[in-house]
Amino acid sequence: MQNVKLVVVGDGGVGKSCMLIAYTTNCFPGEYVPTVFDNYSANVMVDGKAINLGLWDTAGQEDYDRLRPLSYPQTDVFCVCYSVERRASLDNIRHKWLPEIKHFCPDVPVVIVACKTDLNYTEGRKRDVIRSEDGRALANELKTAFAETSALTQHGLKECFDGAIRLGLGNVSSVKTKSIFSRKSKKKNEQTIFPPVMPPAGKAPWMEIESSTFADNWYKTLQNPKFHDVTFLVEGTRRLHAHRVVICSASKFFGKVLSSTLPCSNPQLLELNHIDSFSREDLNAGKVQGICSVYDTGSSYGLDTTIEISADIKAKTFVRVLEFLYTGSPNVPEDADETEIKELKRLAGIFQLYYLSTICDNILNEEDFLNPSIGSYINDETGAKMKELFMNQEVYSDVVFVVEGTQIYAQKVILSTRNEVMAAMFLGSFMESAQDKITTVNIPHASRENFMSLLDYTYTDHAPLEESEDLVGMMSLADENGLTRLVNLCELYISKEVDRACQNRIERSEIDVVGLLNTAHMLNAKQLVTFCLHFIATNYNAFSKRQEFCKLTGIDRKHVDEHRWPPLDYLQQVEEYEKQMSKRGEKCVLM
Repeated sequence: MQNVKLVVVGDGGVGKSCMLIAYTTNCFPGEYVPTVFDNYSANVMVDGKAINLGLWDTAGQEDYDRLRPLSYPQTDVFCVCYSVERRASLDNIRHKWLPEIKHFCPDVPVVIVACKTDLNYTEGRKRDVIRSEDGRALANELKTAFAETSALTQHGLKECFDGAIRLGLGNVSSVKTKSIFSRKSKKKNEQTIFPPVMPPAGKAPWMEIESSTFADNWYKTLQNPKFHDVTFLVEGTRRLHAHRVVICSASKFFGKVLSSTLPCSNPQLLELNHIDSFSREDLNAGKVQGICSVYDTGSSYGLDTTIEISADIKAKTFVRVLEFLYTGSPNVPEDADETEIKELKRLAGIFQLYYLSTICDNILNEEDFLNPSIGSYINDETGAKMKELFMNQEVYSDVVFVVEGTQIYAQKVILSTRNEVMAAMFLGSFMESAQDKITTVNIPHASRENFMSLLDYTYTDHAPLEESEDLVGMMSLADENGLTRLVNLCELYISKEVDRACQNRIERSEIDVVGLLNTAHMLNAKQLVTFCLHFIATNYNAFSKRQEFCKLTGIDRKHVDEHRWPPLDYLQQVEEYEKQMSKRGEKCVLM
């Protein structure tokens, strides 16, 4: 079996590691982990030959310009990568990467590799990406091979590496007659000196995201219907309380029933999903299947709309319908017989609940393992519709927040369902829990942007964090409200922002990772603390030159010193290697 050493270089964040992982595992990595230096190995067949392919990944930041060339000795072929979404990464091939390779390994073949080519087919991105012709033209100019790849879709990966291996095989025999710098040795009898082996830097810690509690939150509210404003009258006497914000968001049918009571000032709500509402006359005349009558009453929470359900519908089955509307899944017991399931499917048809009918079919066909994914999709749809219809809408709001002088409208039932801090405020003994028609709450220490993102998460279970300009402030607000899952999401997005900010050079990056570490401690963001400590320790040399490094104290400083990379003993070996090379009069590989 022949050995081929392939080294991958290029700017930070262009997709080098993703390309290697996707090639060796046939899977796209779920999270981006910044590379310092790493090695992979793969046994492959090319042109009928068994090849042991050694894959060497490198860091592209300028901070590693001194250490990176230690990976170059005995390289058979280089892959120089750029991202089709970053013009600078293509320009740097001409100005940085090819000169560096030619300086140390002038005779080693090179393949210029375009990464993330799937973006060429993404709507809205086609005008922004680098054309294939531009990459090919540069390769022709520099007299190198050219390949296009997508780690996400696997497109071009095999062709790229097969081509690189062929180039490397053609270079193997000639390399054996040269020194480790691909140059003729000046002293034939001298023993070849190899650079010290670089120890692995380790992977960045994995960010765990707390599972969604959206369905569980709403199930508890259905069981304890605080702030209810809808009552279903079933079997003549059974009263099941519910909430307009959920019923209208989860069901077009019941949205049409309830929209007959909506104020005319909100045309969007009046014409739910662009469908005319049922008239009150038709509802009370029995012209709408499943409904006997609809009328308004009062409750301790204010106006309450009563919907009387047809007599042929049992309360036991209708409860399953409500569970579906609130959680995306009817809580059907495992011992439910076929008759119960078919009756629930009949109600799904009456109330035009297509996905509930599908769930029933899956249960009858013993394919209920498909239902959780349906439930997740339904909850996403319900949350999105809830935001569209009710978030920051004065109609049916019972609380107004004042943030930076701006009024923001919301509903207590949504806030108390999804946020325990808000629940304590509106259901406890606080002044805000008074049963006034509208409760005003001042929010003094949050920006409007962050508070709107908090509401977005509360209503939909998602937050537009990729658009946020103040992720740390967002994380602080999430922590104040006890939203641990949102804190986790902020930690993840902040870690990605650190990666992006340090793609070119860590030492001169504008982001203060040490300050971020101290903030993470204050907010009890444990995963972000772990990430920052790893990032600082793994890039010790670069951070030790930054002004804020002295702010590392106590246990944090101890951790960073103990886990510093590269370790001191390796750097000492590098210095000894440099001295020996200098004595021989050969140009050292260190720049």
